[in-house]
Amino acid sequence: MSFLRRHHKKKDDKQEQDVAPPLPQETNSSSTVEGEIDSTADDRRKLWTKISGLVGKDIVSMMSLPVSLFEPVSVLQSMCEPLRNAPLLDRAAGGRDPVENIAYLAGFITSLYAYYVRTKKPFNPLLGETYEYERKNGDYKIIAEQVSHHPPIGVAYTTGQNWTLCQESKIETKFWGATVDVASVGSNSFETSSGDSYSWKSPSACLHNIILGKIYIEYFGTVPIRNMRTGHTATINFKKAGWFGGVNHEINGEIRDKDNVLRAVLKGKWNDHVTMTRIDDRGAKGATTTIWQRPDSSLEFDKTNKWKWDRYLEELTEMDDELEAILPTTDARLREDLRALAVNNIKLAGKEKTRIEEKERQKRRDRDAQGKKFTPQLFKKVQDEQQEYKWVYAGNYWEEKEQRKQQAKDKTLPRPLKKSYTLGDSLGSSIGTPELDSPKFHSPALGLGGGLNNSQTLRNAPRPVQETEHVQLDRSGNSIRHSDVVVVQ
Repeated sequence: MSFLRRHHKKKDDKQEQDVAPPLPQETNSSSTVEGEIDSTADDRRKLWTKISGLVGKDIVSMMSLPVSLFEPVSVLQSMCEPLRNAPLLDRAAGGRDPVENIAYLAGFITSLYAYYVRTKKPFNPLLGETYEYERKNGDYKIIAEQVSHHPPIGVAYTTGQNWTLCQESKIETKFWGATVDVASVGSNSFETSSGDSYSWKSPSACLHNIILGKIYIEYFGTVPIRNMRTGHTATINFKKAGWFGGVNHEINGEIRDKDNVLRAVLKGKWNDHVTMTRIDDRGAKGATTTIWQRPDSSLEFDKTNKWKWDRYLEELTEMDDELEAILPTTDARLREDLRALAVNNIKLAGKEKTRIEEKERQKRRDRDAQGKKFTPQLFKKVQDEQQEYKWVYAGNYWEEKEQRKQQAKDKTLPRPLKKSYTLGDSLGSSIGTPELDSPKFHSPALGLGGGLNNSQTLRNAPRPVQETEHVQLDRSGNSIRHSDVVVVQ
């Protein structure tokens, strides 16, 4: 993969001062460490002109950020990163000891933050955007959907051998000048075939030095976990560093039974390891077990990989011809802005991002004018006694995928005459809604616009064709603009 080349553009200093307070001169900003954004002083100065008047506000929902601050991955894909440690969930679901089970779940929850240190921002999913991933060894599969745009909410549902995991991405942000506070208010749940049911919320985070200095992420707060069936609880405390302490990776916690008796203590670093020390009936410490240890190989990143992705995240973004042929056009991997950025075409990525965002705003205005509300196709929000509410998987995505795979095998799956990505209309039409436009962005899957709606069937009929100008990206990220015959809805 080739990566983004930065383009520096001079800007009149006087004009900047008319827009925002002057920014102090940054020094030694080119050095990089793990988790640091590879940004220039000019990039940050431009960002300051945009956000200086938004102190105390939610900058994520109030403004459109430049594409240079992003990495070519969707939030839905990022939600799947914790599953690199799925074996911890297998241990949590397969044991007979409730203390050990909840300890492995606590290890899984802690371990995911070791990989959330990249400070490039993932793309916000479009309303109705989807993402799927099936582990090649068959251990688990993930389906995710963006179920709300204001506020932005994404839901990911993972099915393992004897467990299910449901994650809700729902955050609230506050900008404070040099830092951004991120509060995770989404609910998460883990259920096993033996009847155990757990729930928790994620810790808060703070993004430091977004204007000057080395950017880094700090996690802090308390994460309570509860087993609804046995009454066992676990608490993980993410320690916050002092004013001059840098990042404090330390965590500690405890596990108690249904009678609130201390049964184990947890210690470690959220970027490296978690251990559990048993407490016997007399309150004495017993054996210590390593619950999770980050493998050394995961610390090594390809130096040519600008995004600091490891192999697992690369797998989440991969798409071969066989998979591309059966994906619905709502899949995050088919977004034009994301794909253009991935192949280093920042100009096209910025243009497509702006166009897609405006298209989504217009769709929302149209829905409001018609009095319509968006309904997720894969998930349903239901009341829950323990968590107030929860999301349940209510789709038939995997069954329809098998149908599409069979159609592709039988060569009955409709395909465009040529693989191309039109500038006319990118991913963003909500699946199962009447908002599908023409011409439309197409992958070889030919846009199963209503294919995920339980009341509709896959559309196999040949589609009309229309001559339109489109852009095709070659392997090097160069755009080839020409006219061709493409299939449209």
